[in-house]
Parts: sequence; C-alpha cells; structure tokens
Amino acid sequence: MKVIFVALACATLATASFAAETAKLAEPPKQETKKKDGSRMVCKKTPVLGTRFPSKVCRTQSDWEKQAEIDKRNLDDQIRAGLTTCATNPCS
Repeated sequence: MKVIFVALACATLATASFAAETAKLAEPPKQETKKKDGSRMVCKKTPVLGTRFPSKVCRTQSDWEKQAEIDKRNLDDQIRAGLTTCATNPCS
C-alpha cells in the first residue's frame, strides 16, 4: 500500500515540476530595453579597395544612422536615374 502512495506522490511531483518548466519556456524571454544613445561610439570594419585588410572606422551611433540614410537616398537616386530611357531623357 505504501509503494502505491510513494509512486503516486512521485508521479504528481514530476508532473507538477514538468508543468512549471513548460510554463517558464512558454513565456517570451524578457528583453532588456536599452535607450538609444546617439553619442555612443561604434566602430566598424569597412572594406578598402586594393587591399585585403579592412579599415576600422569609429563614429557615433547617430552619425552611422545619418550616413545610412544618405546612402539609401543616393542608391534610390541612382536606381531612378537608371530607369530613364532615351524616349524620356535624350541619350547623348
């Protein structure tokens, strides 16, 4: 009779601990919220033509974001300029 109660108690504890473990896994992980600090220095390695060694460039986070916006705008302008034809823009 004691064996049944012990086995039942162990099974109940195992089920309860398994349920607690799965509940922990079901919760999304807490992400640390970091404030964007535009004055934080960020260094990146950039490729240099003519050499195998990249160059290290350090700028503030806000400068990197501004440069990314400028690069995106320039790329969009180049794409738009490439879409013109001789009918809409006389070719030389």
